[in-house]
Amino acid sequence: MISNKNNNFRIIGLYLFIVIISSFIIIQIFKVQQFDRLINTSSQPKFFKVEAPRGNILSNDGSLLAISMPLYNLFLDLSVIDEFIFQRDIQELSKLLSNLFDNRNHKEYEDFLRTARKSENNRYVRLKLKVDHNELIALKKFPIFKLGKNRGGLIVERRPNRETPFGILASRTIGENRDVNPVGIERAYDHILAGEEGKTLKRKISKGLWIPQDSKWNKIPKAGSDVMTTINVDMQDVAERSLELALINENADWGCVVLMEVKTGEIKVIANLKKDSLNRVSEYFNYAMAEHVAPGSTFKLASIVAGIEDGKFDVTDSVDLYKGKFQYYDRVMIDSPHNYSKVTVEKAFVISSNVGISQLIHKSYKDNPSAFTDRIYKMGLSTKLDLELPYPSAIKMPVPNHRGWSGVTLPWMSNGYEMAITPLHLLTFYNAIANNGKMMKPIFTTKIINDGQIISEQHPQVINSAICSRTTITKVIPLLTGVVERGTAKNIKSIKYQIAGKTGTTVLNYAGRKKDEKKKYQASFVGFFPAYNPKYSCIVVVNNPRKENVYGGKVAAPIFKELADKVYSLDIDIHEPLIADNVIQSTPNVKTGDFDSQEFILNHLEIENLKMASEKEILIEDRIQYDLERLIMPSLIGMNLKDALYLFEKHGLEVEISGSGGVVFQSIKKGDPITKQTVIKLEFS
Repeated sequence: MISNKNNNFRIIGLYLFIVIISSFIIIQIFKVQQFDRLINTSSQPKFFKVEAPRGNILSNDGSLLAISMPLYNLFLDLSVIDEFIFQRDIQELSKLLSNLFDNRNHKEYEDFLRTARKSENNRYVRLKLKVDHNELIALKKFPIFKLGKNRGGLIVERRPNRETPFGILASRTIGENRDVNPVGIERAYDHILAGEEGKTLKRKISKGLWIPQDSKWNKIPKAGSDVMTTINVDMQDVAERSLELALINENADWGCVVLMEVKTGEIKVIANLKKDSLNRVSEYFNYAMAEHVAPGSTFKLASIVAGIEDGKFDVTDSVDLYKGKFQYYDRVMIDSPHNYSKVTVEKAFVISSNVGISQLIHKSYKDNPSAFTDRIYKMGLSTKLDLELPYPSAIKMPVPNHRGWSGVTLPWMSNGYEMAITPLHLLTFYNAIANNGKMMKPIFTTKIINDGQIISEQHPQVINSAICSRTTITKVIPLLTGVVERGTAKNIKSIKYQIAGKTGTTVLNYAGRKKDEKKKYQASFVGFFPAYNPKYSCIVVVNNPRKENVYGGKVAAPIFKELADKVYSLDIDIHEPLIADNVIQSTPNVKTGDFDSQEFILNHLEIENLKMASEKEILIEDRIQYDLERLIMPSLIGMNLKDALYLFEKHGLEVEISGSGGVVFQSIKKGDPITKQTVIKLEFS
C-alpha cells in the first residue's frame, strides 16, 4: 500500500513537471510566431544601430565650424580570398599597406597577414582602426582588396567622428556632442543635427566578435540637417586673438567678448577664454552666457536711464561728488582720485563717479526704493533671457524689504554692486539703447538646411518694444560718447567713427574682504558703434587682471577698439557715404575776375557755376546756423577753419580740430542730434 502510494505521487509529480515544461515551450513558440520575437541565444543574429552622418554647423557665410568627417574601422575576412590570388599578391599588398599606414614595415605586414589567414578566427581580422576617407579610397584600389568584399575580404565599418576645422574658435558656443553634459549648439539642435539612425544585421562568431551580414532588413541611416549660425569667422578670430593676448599680458584668469548686431540681435562674435598658470589659453566655460557677476560701473547707464525716465533728474542737473568720498551709514563710497565737488550729471557719468551716481539714485529713490527696482525690472535687467542655447540662470537682483536689503543697498546697487547678471544680459540692455529702446533677443542661428534646401529660418525677435522713451535715449547717448571722447575710455577714441560706451572696474571681493587681502578686479567695457547710427554692440570682460592696469578703460576697452576697427574695415555699410556735393563744396569759390571766362572753364570741367557764389554762401550759412540753433548737426564739409570756429563759438559748442584748409571729416553725421556738451571733431585738409 505504502509503495503504491509513493509511486502515485511520483507519477503525478512527473506529469506536472512535463505539463509545466510543455506549457513554457508552447508559450515561447506562440511569442515567436505572433510577435516576431527573436530567440535569445548567444549566437542568434541581431540588429545593431548605425548612427547617421551628423549635420554640419556653419558660420554666417557658410564656412564649416563643425563637420562630420567619418572615420572607418577596417577588418578582413581572409577565408574568402582565393589561395592562388593570396600567394600571388601578398607581397605587393604588404608593401602598399606599409607605405599607406606606416605602422609596420612590409615584412611585418606580410607575416601578420599569413599568420592571420592560418588562424581559426580568420573571418574577422582587425586591420586598422580610425582610417580616414582618403586612406579608404586608396585602400580599395590595392591588390586583393579591389576584388570587393566577397572576394577581396575587406570589411569596412563606419564610425562617427566630429571635427572643428577652426579649432577652439567659438568652441563653447558650437559645443560638443557627448554622452555626458553636451553643450552649445550641438546640444540645443541635437534633434536637427542627428538625422535618423539606420540598422545593420550582425552575426556573432567566436571570441565574442560580431560581423556584419547582408540583409534586406538593413536600413541606411539618413543624414542630419545643417545649422547655419550667426558667427562671423573673421570677427571671431580677431576677438579671440586680442582677448588671448590681453589675458596673458595682464595675467588675468578669464575673459569674454560678445559682438551683437543691433537691429537683429544676431551674435556675430562670442569668445570665452580661460588662462591657466602656464599661460595656456583655451575655451573652458561659456562665461558670456553663464557667469553671473556684479557688472560694476557699466550698470550706471541703467541707473541714469531710470532716473531720467522717472523724471528724477536730467543730464544737465548738478550733483555733488564730495571730492570723491562719501559715507553711507557704516560704509564709505570712494571714487577714483579726483578733486571735483559739484558737476553736471553728464560729467559725473563721463568720469564714472561712484559718489555722484549713488547720490543721484539715493536721493531720488531712498523713500521708495521699489520704484527704482521696478524700473530696472521693466528694462529687462532682472528677467531671464529666453535663449535657444541652454544656460544656467542665477540672476541676483536686490528686492526692497526682503532679506539682504539694507540702507546701503540702493547706493551700491546704483553702481552695479549687490547684484549678479551675465555679460550677455548687460549687452542686451546696451543693444536696446543703441536700437532706440527696442530690446532684441540674442540669437545664435538663422537657418536649418537639408540637402542644400532651406527648411526653416529664424527671424529677429523683439523682447521689449520700448525699454524707455526715445527722449531719454537721445539724452544718454551723448553721455556714452563723452566717456570715449573725454572720459575714462578716451584712449580708444577713433577719428574714423564714433564709439559710445561705458567702462567698468568692479572689485570682485569688495564684500567680506579680509584686512590684508588684495583686491581682485574685473575690467569691462560695453558699448556700440557708430554712435549715432549704430550697427553693432559689444561687451568685453576681463576677470582678475593682476598687473598694474586693472581699469576697464585700460584693459577691456582696447580689445573692444581692436575688434571694432576690424568690423569697420570689413563692413562697408557703416562707413560714411561719399556724396557728390561734398566734392563740389570743397572746390574754392571764385569771387573776382572775368566771369565769362570763369563760367566757360567751370562748365567745361562740369563744376557748378559759381557766379552767384556770394548769394549761395549766405543761404548755406543761414541753413547751418538754423541747424545749430536747433542742436542738429549740419554738414560742414568744405567749410574753412575760420568760419567753422566762428559758428561753433557763437553757439557755445565744443570742437576739436586737426589739420588746416577745408573740412574733410566731421565726427557727427549731418542730421544727428547734439548737445552743448558734445565735443565735435573736425578734420581739415
